[in-house]
Amino acid sequence: MRATGFIVSALTALVMLASGARAQGWQPTRPIEIVVPFTPGSLADRNMRAVAPLLSRELGVPVAVQNIPGGNGYNRIFRAAPDGQTIGYGDPVAQIALAIVQPQPFDAMKLTWLGHFSAGVQTMVASARGRVASLDALRTMRQPVRCGTFGGISTGAAQCALLGAQFGFPVAFVSVQGPPELVLAAVRGDVDVASLGPTLWRDHIAAGAVRPLLSWSGQRDPRLPELPSLADIDMANLADVTVIRGVAAPPELPAAIRDRLIAALNAAMTKPEWDEFVTRSRLERDWTFSAEYPQTLARAQALLQQNAATLRGAF
Repeated sequence: MRATGFIVSALTALVMLASGARAQGWQPTRPIEIVVPFTPGSLADRNMRAVAPLLSRELGVPVAVQNIPGGNGYNRIFRAAPDGQTIGYGDPVAQIALAIVQPQPFDAMKLTWLGHFSAGVQTMVASARGRVASLDALRTMRQPVRCGTFGGISTGAAQCALLGAQFGFPVAFVSVQGPPELVLAAVRGDVDVASLGPTLWRDHIAAGAVRPLLSWSGQRDPRLPELPSLADIDMANLADVTVIRGVAAPPELPAAIRDRLIAALNAAMTKPEWDEFVTRSRLERDWTFSAEYPQTLARAQALLQQNAATLRGAF
């Protein structure tokens, strides 16, 4: 009986050890690479460079950021081994829109989306040197409105195309390298309209170089409370087509690795260093990381698919 009791105790201990191992989850054994498919200095780049040391602390290995702008960056994430050693930044809405009008070597919706730092409110502006004097003036435009984009079709460009379909003005895309270059294009008058996060426009609005037109959100942005929102022009149903500052891993990532990365990202969001970065950058505080996150992208995907003809025509 003593022998039987010893065996039972040993088996119980093994079960407890196994449960503890499952609770602890996957642990990386070598440095993690974060791929940023945007240029250095962009908000995407700054986001990931701010979070990298926090993830390193949580996961116990070095975390390095590598900039690979454009489709090559997304393809690097997509083709990487699903072992947790490669993750990346991405805007799934922009990639869904781009795939509608131009075949891509990867499927953004097959990436393992872990969540987002924020679903950003974007501000649509008109260049003070352009033809667009106000939001209402867009309704009267019959010549193509030059809308700035980058990376093929940016989320802001998709917004411009959707607004054109609603207001009845044609759109012609003008492509630049990235968000900083788009700001300069609007200031110079190389584009008529552009849509980016409000912090990128703040100084140029104050200087009168660009005219704020619209907050692409279901409600007014407290940073620009006088600016109309989509709800003010009866277009709140388009609010899901917004920039998403997301984090993705390769397709078919095992659940244990996914959950460990999600836990590390959630922990990073609670650190004072991250709070200081968000405060300094004046970003939204609507971060979310969860296994169910991919379901939240379905509405945006459906809206873009419904407007596929508009996007193809504008592109």
